[in-house]
Amino acid sequence: MDAKKTNTKVNLFLIANYSLSILTMILVLVLAGRMMGNDTTTVSLFMGLSILSEVGYLILSFVVRKNKWDRIRISLVSAIYIAAAIVAFISSTKGLLFYISTFLIIIAMAINQLLQIGRDNNNKIGDLTKLLLGLTLIGLSVAILVNIYEEQAHYIALVTVVLLLFNCLKKLLAPTFSFEKIRLLVDILIKTHTFDVLICLLAFIIAFSFVFPIVEPTLTNFWDSMWYCFAVITTIGFGDFSATTAVGRVLTVILGIYGIVVVAILTSVVVNFYNEISSKEKKRKFIEK
Repeated sequence: MDAKKTNTKVNLFLIANYSLSILTMILVLVLAGRMMGNDTTTVSLFMGLSILSEVGYLILSFVVRKNKWDRIRISLVSAIYIAAAIVAFISSTKGLLFYISTFLIIIAMAINQLLQIGRDNNNKIGDLTKLLLGLTLIGLSVAILVNIYEEQAHYIALVTVVLLLFNCLKKLLAPTFSFEKIRLLVDILIKTHTFDVLICLLAFIIAFSFVFPIVEPTLTNFWDSMWYCFAVITTIGFGDFSATTAVGRVLTVILGIYGIVVVAILTSVVVNFYNEISSKEKKRKFIEK
């Protein structure tokens, strides 16, 4: 009887997890569409709804987690998210409030990462990843505040779209799947903290895209800076933009090195995935013989 109750609770949690994650993804995708349509009122509405949907997932986590520290962390992060949602809802006539709302979202994500350090059974790689991601998100929030343009304020929702989409994807893939190969890939992605590394990379790109227009005379706006960061990360090097100042070159080196690390991690994920599949196939054939 106890086993049945436990299985029922687990299944209910998985259903709720999937439902909230899919709902958040839908709201975020609608937010992206409204953002590109320059409709400030509906952008603020769907931005607030997307945040509240994320709060719903945190409330679900609060219910299933019994650890006091985890509940304190979830309560703190939820409170910041709710503040961000309120700011988003009232920002339809004040574009600068989009910056404040996005700032609060990123701070909440950073705090959530930093407060989980040391909670993963002495997993040093996981703790290092959480520390790096938390600090990078804090840097991103600072970069947003130092590069504010009121006439383009609603485009800042792009940051929220990217971060929330990655969060939703991570939550959708984390629970157990019935398909063996998909489950194997998910296990490798989780163990290598690939999602956190990719979110960290995106945070680097967006943060540097806010900073480059300040320090580089050749990069005059956010979009040119994004294009430059893409060229550096992919090592394509189109040559249409280049860093000429000392600060710009240092940031370029940091971005380039981290890009190489990300490529190496993705390569290892693919190699491990195919090695595991090959190993399982060999074991299965051996058993069948």
